[in-house]
Amino acid sequence: MPKIRKLDLTTFDGRLLDGLNFCRKVYDLWNQTRADPEGIAKLRLRPTKNEKRLIEELIPIARYVQARYREGRRIKVRWSGGSQPYDAILLLSGVFVEKGYAPKKIVVEVTTAVHQSDHLARELIHKQGHAFGVKGISRDKKTRAILSEPYVVINDEREADLAAQIIDRIKNKSAKCYSPGAVLIVYCVPNGVTLEDEWHEAVRRVTEANIHHIFKEVFLIETSTASYTATLYGDAKLARKV
Repeated sequence: MPKIRKLDLTTFDGRLLDGLNFCRKVYDLWNQTRADPEGIAKLRLRPTKNEKRLIEELIPIARYVQARYREGRRIKVRWSGGSQPYDAILLLSGVFVEKGYAPKKIVVEVTTAVHQSDHLARELIHKQGHAFGVKGISRDKKTRAILSEPYVVINDEREADLAAQIIDRIKNKSAKCYSPGAVLIVYCVPNGVTLEDEWHEAVRRVTEANIHHIFKEVFLIETSTASYTATLYGDAKLARKV
């Protein structure tokens, strides 16, 4: 029997794949990485671009494709790992496209909304198995040791923080130039366990902030166990002019 080829970023880079096949390969790569003797450490610490792009680009794109792929709207994906001003191009076909309900091509950009100390929390969890929240964590400048202290979240602080992180990323990406009708996927990393009502409240705050972004749509995804998602639609006239 032929030897099964291990998956890596070259499996996706520049290759046009059917959307569902793309998703399957992305999740297979995650399973393959986790099954490695150092797999959990790789997924937590993301020491190379392989793990970082898997978690912060490929998985969010796969979740978006799953949300949009359906009868009448087939999707092909070409992810690119270079320094081009986008992360993937989606080619659409089917009745929805023929009738003008969906475009033939979508340019996709992915960004991560995360607290600046999240990497320290992940490192500490890997080393000692636990850590307090990201707001109570820091690195000692002299010893380089990670210090973690309890931090009490007050009232709606968790929702406000998550909304602020998302708004920051949307504003940052809107300041750049993208193709007309581009889609922004925001990989959201909450500052701790987030309940469904807290997620909805954070999304409501982002919506009410009324950010004038340039994207046709902004797809928010939180990839913890709950895997919440939400879609924010942009101004169609503004998206066409960019």
